[in-house]
Amino acid sequence: MIKNKGFTLIELVVVIVILGILAVTAAPKFMNLTDDALEAKVKANAGALRSGVQLAHMKWRVLGSPAAFSQRDNIQLYGADVSGQIDINPEGFPAQSYPGSDVVISTDNDDDCLSLWEALIEDGDNKAAIDDSKEFISNYEGNNTCSYKLTRKVEFGFIYDSTTGEVTLL
Repeated sequence: MIKNKGFTLIELVVVIVILGILAVTAAPKFMNLTDDALEAKVKANAGALRSGVQLAHMKWRVLGSPAAFSQRDNIQLYGADVSGQIDINPEGFPAQSYPGSDVVISTDNDDDCLSLWEALIEDGDNKAAIDDSKEFISNYEGNNTCSYKLTRKVEFGFIYDSTTGEVTLL
């Protein structure tokens, strides 16, 4: 009598069905992990911006909380070049970052929001853009408020209010 070695068709079908059931139940868990990772990335960048805002606010306070425009324009926050300069609004929070003399220090357009990101976040110029060409999209939302949204999933992001210095997650 010849003994066959191998699996029967029924055994193979049962194994495939079991693997299919496992895949269907495990896939949503892996998808959720992707969202968790994206959310963690957004929280980390929001925390970095919050720290930069607090650093700039403390610098303003150390300078004596100046109200005069000339004492709030191009404040050297870090380093020795213009990339470390920030412009502080009358409330004492970062509003924009433009080297040279400005007429008004306020956050009122997309370029202001992007300049804040680049000045306050380490390696910021490689992470955000006004369009979707980089990891984060920087936009002006009105009322001295900027939004920074993840390009891959725009529902993940955070808001910076330059009037109050608050950074809040979406």
